[in-house]
Amino acid sequence: MLNIVLFGPPGAGKGTQSEKLIEKYELIHLSTGDLLRSEIAAGTQLGLEAQMLMNAGVLVPDEVVIGMISSKLDKNPNAKGFIFDGFPRTEAQAEALDRLLFEKHTSITMMLALEVSNSELIKRLLLRGQNSGRPDDQNEGIIRKRIEEYNNKTSVLKSYYSAKGKYRAVEGIGSVDQIFANLCVVIDPRSSKPVIDSQVVKAQKVMAKILPKPIVKESREAKKVSVAKLAKPTVKIEPKKVVKNSVAKKITAKKVVKQKVKKLVKKIVSSNKAVKKTTKKAAKKLALKKVVKKVSVKKIAKKVTPKKLLKKVVKKATPKKVSKKVLKKVVKKVVPTKKTAKKVAKKKR
Repeated sequence: MLNIVLFGPPGAGKGTQSEKLIEKYELIHLSTGDLLRSEIAAGTQLGLEAQMLMNAGVLVPDEVVIGMISSKLDKNPNAKGFIFDGFPRTEAQAEALDRLLFEKHTSITMMLALEVSNSELIKRLLLRGQNSGRPDDQNEGIIRKRIEEYNNKTSVLKSYYSAKGKYRAVEGIGSVDQIFANLCVVIDPRSSKPVIDSQVVKAQKVMAKILPKPIVKESREAKKVSVAKLAKPTVKIEPKKVVKNSVAKKITAKKVVKQKVKKLVKKIVSSNKAVKKTTKKAAKKLALKKVVKKVSVKKIAKKVTPKKLLKKVVKKATPKKVSKKVLKKVVKKVVPTKKTAKKVAKKKR
């Protein structure tokens, strides 16, 4: 038997969710207010006692309420379960309910509590007050007091059912279907799944089309069936071709591997050659620098005069049509005499 204590602050949507849970799990709704009104309308002994107390302005004692719940349980012996709405409200009532259910050979399955932030509750109740006409839904101050009263009263019950491992908190923010699905997951996690937004579902469908299908391993029974089909005379099997194809596939695979290895080796060798070439060039440059440093300025000055050098440079730089006289004039201006060249050589020494 599924017995649920459903709790939720004013504006959490407890009424709508209880209706959906009753419809799905075929439960009977047990509300203390409804029970009192039905007992009074029926004119039962409990109803008359409750009416007298209410007329006197006295709260209905727990014994009377428990008696009404007991009569309701007795009237529905084949029920699949009950939803207790608005009861228990105190620890004493919770203990009394446990004793009653123990006598009826059943117990509370869980306490479901819809949790919603205070700001969200105030928004919902103010919107509800525009259509419901209830004055307690139109005043923000009254709404805050109602929420505080609920939190103070249910905090004791939270600790009571938490100690027994029966307290379940469910987020009460979202669409009605989402909240209902979350409640169903808590009640029966095996058979229920949380509701996913339509956008998420669309995204999953798109990804399923794009992504490749998963490879499913054949079961033993499936393998037996496939072998049986092959064994039939109507099916022609050519084992030689199958063997040839498999061998050919293996050979081609080996060739591909060999080709890849060769390419890698070529890359490595070419890179090594390039490194060697660069190192040789660098070594030559270093050797030339060392040789040039060793050669003294004296030897160069003796063997090669600045006039000769300048003539070579001028011949390369100037065109052929330029006359020799012009070249001589340029050389005389630029090239110093032998005396100046000797002075430069002495300074360098």
